[in-house]
Amino acid sequence: MYNVAIIGAGQLGSRHLQAMKTASSSLNIWVMDNHEESLKVAKQRYEEIPMIGEKSIEYVGSIDLLPQQLDLVIIATGSKPRASIVKKLLECSKVKYLVLEKVLFPQISDYEEIENLLKKNQVLTWVNCPRRMFGMYQEIKKHIDHTVPIEISYEGENWGLCCNAIHMIDLFMYFTGETQYTLDLSSLTDSIEESKREGYVEMTGTINIKTPHGNTLRLTSMNGFKGAPGLVIKNKDNKIFVDEAKGEWNINEEQHLYCLPYQSQLTGIVTDEILKTGGCMLTPFELSSLYHQPIIRSLLEKYNKLINDYNNKILPIT
Repeated sequence: MYNVAIIGAGQLGSRHLQAMKTASSSLNIWVMDNHEESLKVAKQRYEEIPMIGEKSIEYVGSIDLLPQQLDLVIIATGSKPRASIVKKLLECSKVKYLVLEKVLFPQISDYEEIENLLKKNQVLTWVNCPRRMFGMYQEIKKHIDHTVPIEISYEGENWGLCCNAIHMIDLFMYFTGETQYTLDLSSLTDSIEESKREGYVEMTGTINIKTPHGNTLRLTSMNGFKGAPGLVIKNKDNKIFVDEAKGEWNINEEQHLYCLPYQSQLTGIVTDEILKTGGCMLTPFELSSLYHQPIIRSLLEKYNKLINDYNNKILPIT
């Protein structure tokens, strides 16, 4: 049996746990969280799901109570403690594979430090930006002509522009095949809003992104946005519209239906792929780090200007 662990048993971590119960692999599962109430909720949610394959489970309140040999670990905490958790985990355990939640880290210096640590400990790592796993987006990619620029926009009301932009950037890079981009934040509003998660913030307005080959991404989140939120892709003669909430996409008015999977359906697939093949369709850490750093750096500059503290190094988004 494989030894696997989930660190962070909150809303997202408990969904990872539910999905892990559906993996076909035989697993010894450890769930770690230093909040007893989170472990209690995770346990309740785990018991709601039918078991596939052989599983055992333990709930612990400290990283040093995890096994010294772990095949796979998922870190599903908020962004602020994530770098320190990775360091502590690799001090206590030998880890073969690692999956990290986004936003990876709120401090730029963490990216190089953690990348070097992962290489030193030979830990294969991915970041949970799962849209590239979806059959819908794999099919859409087949319709993209890379000889001409791609124009993509996503607009909606209060969808978490700062914390969720990386999902759209990851999808954008998946479509374009590029790894570099520049940002224009001049259309962001000059205000800071409280995030749904305590201790984190959000902003509204528009972020414009452009790659060296002229591909563009426009992300807009506004209070009181009118109209249906959705993703629009323009490329040569094709216009593609995706409405994830309705589970449909159309290309040049030709409609297609797609059942968008929940996290509680995805992690079991990822777990089996990683343990059985040593790989998965999630974004490798090194690539995701390249995608993260420009937007973290730019948003931090904007945030510091708004709070009038240019020495601050932490961007509190998750």
